[in-house]
Amino acid sequence: MKHQQLPLQSRNVRIVPPYPITHQFKVQDEFVGQSLLNMMCTRFPFHAKEEWLRRIQNGRVGINGQSVATSYQLLKSDLVYHHNPKVVEPSVPDEVKILKETDDWLAVYKPAPLSMHPGGRFNKNTLTAILEDMGYEKLRIIHRLDAVTSGIVLFAKNKEFARRGMEAFTASKVQKIYYAKVHGVPVEKSRTINSSIRRKNGFVFESGDNLLNAKKAETHFEVAIKGSEHCVIKCFPKTGRTHQIRLHLEEWGYPIIDDPIYGPNGDTTSKRTQNRSISLVSAGLSIPHLNIELAVENPFSC
Repeated sequence: MKHQQLPLQSRNVRIVPPYPITHQFKVQDEFVGQSLLNMMCTRFPFHAKEEWLRRIQNGRVGINGQSVATSYQLLKSDLVYHHNPKVVEPSVPDEVKILKETDDWLAVYKPAPLSMHPGGRFNKNTLTAILEDMGYEKLRIIHRLDAVTSGIVLFAKNKEFARRGMEAFTASKVQKIYYAKVHGVPVEKSRTINSSIRRKNGFVFESGDNLLNAKKAETHFEVAIKGSEHCVIKCFPKTGRTHQIRLHLEEWGYPIIDDPIYGPNGDTTSKRTQNRSISLVSAGLSIPHLNIELAVENPFSC
């Protein structure tokens, strides 16, 4: 397998001028019966409660195209809108690299922090928007990386390959390799964590045994490089839950050194914005029955 060497830290940035936009989204099951104000504060904690209160009261946030009270109780059928007359998106790295492409798929290296697709604070400063500007339109997302995670991402160019690719991920027929730089040095050479995962609050998740409504998750870890205080861990996720590797490393006792949520001195309140890359890279992706073998070099040292 040929490894490509790519930078972990990006030097170029992408900036877009301010623009108006109205986001619309459906109510997730966990928020049905809750107030509109509570849902906005929980899903989008980068604004204070007072700011969401003001936006609901002045009609910039509402339900089904109409203004409502902040105490409005959400229904499953509701469509929430949020209008922003002058969006100022944070700048993002502008160093997306094309790794390989065929008539069916496109593989790219995503720098961090960079969101996969529009949502939250980002609409135009996303991986899909950057790829559209590069001439790659109507790509289909097969799998996702966290905004703060760098590494290999695979897109489908047509509906048929999207189906086959997503089936491979769902059936755990994809071999994934990540590298993480962590705090501490394990005594053992390897460890497998089987611990279910669920949302805790906002964009923060939690792992553990016997958690209600949690999804099963499994990650295998191998120590790649040992240092005096830190080490590099090779990570093999067997499932694909949100924040899985980050949570399982924390549970093992060796969190990612610069993880703002689950790392040393992490903040699990959902009040700290994740606006920097962390030391976690998707470095390998293999789907043998689709003849896909992708790899980049481990960027970390101790």
